[in-house]
Amino acid sequence: MNFELPELHRTVRETAAAFARTELAPRAQAMDEAGEVAAPVEKALADLDLHGLTLPEAKGGAELDALAYALVVEALAAGSPSVAWRFAVHAGPAAAALAQTELDLGAMASGAQASFLRRGARLAPAPASWLVVEGEGGFEVHAADAVEAEARATTGLRAAGLARLAPTGAPAATGEGAVRAWDDLGRAALCLGAARGALDAAVAYSKERKQFGRPISAFQAIQWKIADGVTELEAARLLMLRAAVTPRLEGADMAAAMAGQVAVRVCSEALQVHGGYGYTAEYPVERPLRAVRMLAQPDAARASVAARALA
Repeated sequence: MNFELPELHRTVRETAAAFARTELAPRAQAMDEAGEVAAPVEKALADLDLHGLTLPEAKGGAELDALAYALVVEALAAGSPSVAWRFAVHAGPAAAALAQTELDLGAMASGAQASFLRRGARLAPAPASWLVVEGEGGFEVHAADAVEAEARATTGLRAAGLARLAPTGAPAATGEGAVRAWDDLGRAALCLGAARGALDAAVAYSKERKQFGRPISAFQAIQWKIADGVTELEAARLLMLRAAVTPRLEGADMAAAMAGQVAVRVCSEALQVHGGYGYTAEYPVERPLRAVRMLAQPDAARASVAARALA
């Protein structure tokens, strides 16, 4: 069994990770406070030409696979969970559904936000191109100008442009088949990337912060928090990667359930490493914790796993 990533996927991941370090992380707090993605970030992301990552070449995309998608979402989330979630919804479930239609996706491939609503949900990034609404056994596609979008202030993912969405007319297209697995995979990748960012911040802080004349990283209690975080994230990540390379993304619900639980725990422990400072906006760990608490829905994913196991 080969656990090495193909060269193309390593390149894609490294490109996204470099973008997260240089463009997203320095602006993440300001975007969170402003409640929107900064224009320079939008332009830089468009310049990377990632919006069409999973769309077919015939529709203006790069036609890369779910593994590339998961790696990009994970990398972006370490810099800004808000930006990562907008991308995850756009390039994951929305793209998977829209690729099955005859609609013109040129604007979407160029960066016009597409969005996705799980069945029964109402909150998602406001669309600028298309909105995909999951139904029972299929989906509907609605043009952005036929969707009411009421902006909502949220605890986490404040810069993701989340709104309460409601289609106002007949769908522009419909399709059969499940696309929720893409949503589960995106949630898993984002939770893991955000938690990795929080853990990296905790590691750096533990080396700088001194008590009793030495860095707190020298204390076993801190070391165990970090060791547990590294181990749990790696285990959950392997489950996510397995789902990404299987036909029809089998096991994406398991990956989402595990990643959500692990990410909340790791982010909480990373905040504890910072002590009281972790609760301030001066340090970045409170932001990923708020994000994963919004996206981690382990009970919904567990229900999906249980239904399959008990069938």
